[in-house]
Amino acid sequence: MSTMWDVVVVGAGTAGLPCAIFAAKRGAKVVVIEAADKIGGTLWLASGQLSGTKTNLQAKRGIEDDPDKHFADFMRINHGTGDHPFMKLFADNAGATVDWLYDIGWRPQDDHPAITYGHEIYTTPRTYWAKDGGIGIANALQPVFDAEVKKGNITLKLSTRMTELITEERGGAAGVRVSSNGKAEEIRGKNVVLACGGYAANAELWGKFHNRPVRGLFWPHSQGDGVKAAQALGADFKWAENFIPTFAGTSDPDAGDTKWINTICVPQMRMPWEIYVNLNGERFIAEDNPSVDMRERALMKQPDMAFWSIYDEAAREKAPPLLFLWPKEKQDRAFATHADYRKGNTLDELAAATGLSAAALAHTVERYNQGQAAKSDALGRQHMPLPIGKGPFYAVKHYAISVVSFGGVNTDLKCRVLRPNGQPIGNLYAAGEMVGFGRFGNAYLSGTSIGPAITFGRLLGDQILTWNTNQAQAAE
Repeated sequence: MSTMWDVVVVGAGTAGLPCAIFAAKRGAKVVVIEAADKIGGTLWLASGQLSGTKTNLQAKRGIEDDPDKHFADFMRINHGTGDHPFMKLFADNAGATVDWLYDIGWRPQDDHPAITYGHEIYTTPRTYWAKDGGIGIANALQPVFDAEVKKGNITLKLSTRMTELITEERGGAAGVRVSSNGKAEEIRGKNVVLACGGYAANAELWGKFHNRPVRGLFWPHSQGDGVKAAQALGADFKWAENFIPTFAGTSDPDAGDTKWINTICVPQMRMPWEIYVNLNGERFIAEDNPSVDMRERALMKQPDMAFWSIYDEAAREKAPPLLFLWPKEKQDRAFATHADYRKGNTLDELAAATGLSAAALAHTVERYNQGQAAKSDALGRQHMPLPIGKGPFYAVKHYAISVVSFGGVNTDLKCRVLRPNGQPIGNLYAAGEMVGFGRFGNAYLSGTSIGPAITFGRLLGDQILTWNTNQAQAAE
């Protein structure tokens, strides 16, 4: 006779781990299915950014803040878009998530919470960067999870991929079918939680939902298994229209087609000495514009959502490094071997190497130099330390990149997966990237990728899921 689990968690990552931990601590018999050969999921790649209010860390620094202010910043930054009740519920519970992580050993950078500049800034210091990025969060969760496995409260199945959901007679979820090393298995449970990430690494699904190529750095197991399985059961799919790119990624000569953030394009961290030139050879924004939201939206309108960062020998000699983590050997090799890193003794040579129009590039540089001399740039740029005129000249190609899935299955505030008519699919829940990053609107909000995944995973395990009659009656 097969085991009937109280909770089946698909995905041992950012949402799945806290869900399993809290459910196990409440006495559930939990099985966790993970496609990778280790737990942690996208935490191994993530920057580890969280946000939350009324935390112990804020109190220690005398920072007055509350969830309403957090939510108000959401509305200001994302222009009133997104799922407002969902965002408010996160804001109300985010601080408790930060405190819990701190209690189990996670540590942010010493001066945090802080106002950070990777995304549009909050009005109050409430962003926390882990010292070791997402790995620091994974390392804090691991021993707590392992302790529940050791007690026998959680059974972990690694290298096991869900292939489809098992349905009950009334159309709800009754478990999952999985494959491990070519062997099929049915795993049945009273609750099925889809916490297996998004579709960011699936080029076919990305093209289907966004009608553009996918570029970025992704956890390879983010193949959209959960989205496909839920849709096959009739789940509603939403929020893909809120796609907005990250500004901006470059190629790495040692990492194939991967595009990632290897240059500093944040004026608050490094003022630009370069100009940004689109594939038509034209500037499209003041490079020192302090609003990352405006820079991202400007990039969306450019051909192929790409641009070249153009600079000369004087900037290379005097400016803070553009490629901030690369040794000189790697930079030299990139310019010698990679199509996205070009060098020319003259602007005409640079144009030929990049495929830009020589006339357009020359005109763009001339106009910039005239504005620099007059201390009055046509696009409003303020930081113009030198003209671009000393050869050789350099160009680094930048791309709009995406690191998360914007679309996802729709849920109610109890994380129940919904059909298009608003009715929940029985026994089926979702959290994390499964519900779509675009649920937070058409903008990037600091700490709203990892933070909501952990928060709603925690709420599922601690408060929402039920697996016996007494619990079900108490929850009603």
